Parts: sequence; C-alpha cells; structure tokens
Amino acid sequence: MVSGGERLKLRLEGALGLAALGADFRRFSWIHFAFLVFTSLQTTFLNTLLLRLSDNSGIVMWYNLLNFAFNPPGTVLAMYFANKKGAVKSMYLGVALYVVMYLMFFGAMNGPASVFMPLIAALVSLAGGYYWMAYDLCIIQYSSDRSRDAALGFIGVGTGVVSLLMPAVCGWVISAFAGLWGYVAMLGFSLAVACVMLLFVKKLPEKPAPTEEIHFGRAWKRFWKTPVIMSSLWAEFIKGIRAGTFSFYLNLLLFDLVRSEALVGINTLLVGLASILAYWVLGRRVRPENRLRYMAAGISTLLCCTLVLFWRLDAVTIMLLSIINSYFSCYILNTQNSIYYAAVQKACAGRSQQLELMGVKSFFLDYGRVLGIFIVMLLPQSRLGSVWSMVILTVLQYGMLLLGRFTSRRLARLPGE
Repeated sequence: MVSGGERLKLRLEGALGLAALGADFRRFSWIHFAFLVFTSLQTTFLNTLLLRLSDNSGIVMWYNLLNFAFNPPGTVLAMYFANKKGAVKSMYLGVALYVVMYLMFFGAMNGPASVFMPLIAALVSLAGGYYWMAYDLCIIQYSSDRSRDAALGFIGVGTGVVSLLMPAVCGWVISAFAGLWGYVAMLGFSLAVACVMLLFVKKLPEKPAPTEEIHFGRAWKRFWKTPVIMSSLWAEFIKGIRAGTFSFYLNLLLFDLVRSEALVGINTLLVGLASILAYWVLGRRVRPENRLRYMAAGISTLLCCTLVLFWRLDAVTIMLLSIINSYFSCYILNTQNSIYYAAVQKACAGRSQQLELMGVKSFFLDYGRVLGIFIVMLLPQSRLGSVWSMVILTVLQYGMLLLGRFTSRRLARLPGE
C-alpha cells in the first residue's frame, strides 16, 4: 500500500516531469542548482558593482565582451581535461576556480576596477569553461532525446526558482548596508556556498573513462563536412547574438535609470517567476515534433514587445519587457538547446567527438555573443539607440529558426533514439 508521502512524491514527480528521469540526473540537477545559488551574485550584480566602482557603463560592456571572448579558449582547455579526467573532475575544477574569482572580487573593491576587471573576466570564463563542459556532458549522459525536454524543463524550473529568490535577496542585502558593505556580505556568502559545493561534486557518479583521443584540429574539418552539425553550430552563433547581450543589458538599463540594487533584485524576482512558468510549460508540452513552433512564437512575440519601446522607454516598460523576455526567451533557448543536443547525440560517434563539438560550439556561441555586444556599442549610446539595438538582435533570431528547420529535417533522417 502506497503511503501518503509516496503519493505526494509521485504527484510532484508527475507535475515536474521527473517520472522519465533517473536518479543520476536528479542528483546532478540538485548540485547544479547549488552552483546557480553561489554564482547568482556574479551573474546579476557584478555589472552594477562595476558601474558603481567606475561610474562608466563602458567598463560593463567591455567586461561582458571580454568574458565572452575568453570563453572559447577556456572551453577548449576544459574539453581536453574533461576527456582525460571526466566530467566530475572538470566540474570540481570549475567550482574551485570560481572560488578564486570571488577572492579576486575583494581586490576589485579595494583597487582600480579597470585593472581587476580583465582578470575577473578571464577567471569567470576559465571557470565557466570547466563547469559548463561538465554540465553539457552530464545532460547528454543522464538523459535521452525523448526525456531531454522534460530534463531541461526541470533544470529550467530549478533555475527559475534560484533566479526568483537569490537576486531578490542579494538586492535587498546590498541595499540594506551603507556603501559597498552589502556587496561584501554577499560575496562572503557566495564564497562559503562554493566551498561547501566542492564537497558534494565528488559524490556525482562518473562515467567510465573514454578510450578515444581528442583531435580538435581535425574536428573542425570533420564538422565542416557534416551539414547537421554545421547548421546547429551556426544556429548557436545566432542564438548567442541576442542571448549574450540580453543576459545583462535590460538590468543595466534599469540600474542606469534608477540606481537601485533593490529594484534590480525585484525585477529579477519577477523574471524568475516568468521563467519558472515558461519552463514548466515547455517541459510538459514541447516534443521534438513541435519545437520549432514554440521557437517561432517566442521570436515573434519578443519582436512585437520590443517595438513598443519606441513609444515609451522608462523603468516600468523595461521591467515589463524583462518579464516578457524571460518567458518567451525560454521558447527560443530551450528548443534550440534540444535540437543541438539531438544533433550531438545522433551525429557524433563517441564521447570524444561530443567533447570536440562542445569546444567548437563555444567559438560559435561566444563569438556570437561578442558580435551582439559590438552591435550595441556601435549604435548611438542613447535611449533610441538602445531600442534599435534590441530590435536588431531580435530580428536576427529568425535566422536561427530557419537553421533549426534545416537541422530538424536532417535529424529525422538519421538513425537514433
């Protein structure tokens, strides 16, 4: 006889789409949520900290540009490391480097921000390369193509919860203290969580060590000759053009208008609610056969809402667009991620090829992000220029939709799950 607690557990698993996911994936997902907790300060408020230290929005743009530019070399190093040592050790090293990065924050608060900014950008990129390489491998290893939308949906729900709670808490704490002491308090908390997480990463189950060798140079040539891989990589490039800039730009515009970390935190809280709802919908409704319809709906909705900013651009409209962007960006990003993972799993013969593709992908995705920031920097630094840059970045996403259709048709002809 099933107890009340078991019935509640089964209902929660059904509601979250966990029934199709294994224990290894669940264990990995909870560790990933802990990672999101201790990096929430860096992802949400490092830009505002740099703006407060320098009073120059240009340094924020250059920080993000350098961060994205350093990512591919970091990913290539992580690719070789993960292939030799495994995903778990790669994740462990990534978290350890994040600990060093947080220590560097304290230096930036006691010295010229322009000096420490490139060092922090490089450390964030290197640490992210090791961690996200392991993340991609775990997603592939612990889920199948049929369960992947549910897996990514669950990850998205957890990501939304962290995005809902942590930025609001960070914003409240930062605003509650005078000067920069709020940043000091949150830096100390994030550093402590990162240190604790190092203990739990080791408990992840490691897959058997691969026997294949990585040949990154030959990988470039091989992938150029594989249409389904190249179309998915160019789709990642186009995805990065908008996703990289929008990961910080709306909060930067809002903070530039109101100069309040608390309001940025509230805005991020509302964004988290929207993303939770979106990922819940996607996890339950999106399947390989209808992914592109959701992507098209997301791009068109975001374009229409961005055009409204030509009529009015203030704190209220930026917050509204942030919420709408959070919800419908999931339609774009999650569907493209699923298409990309399917291409990796079906077109790559072994784990070493999958790792090589992760390294190649970083060049496409991150230099797409760099291009997006360059587009913003080249346009007039005015309110009208900001709106035009967001419109241009959104229109370009239709190219990803066309490539997604091509990739999906090719995938349907390949043998696999």
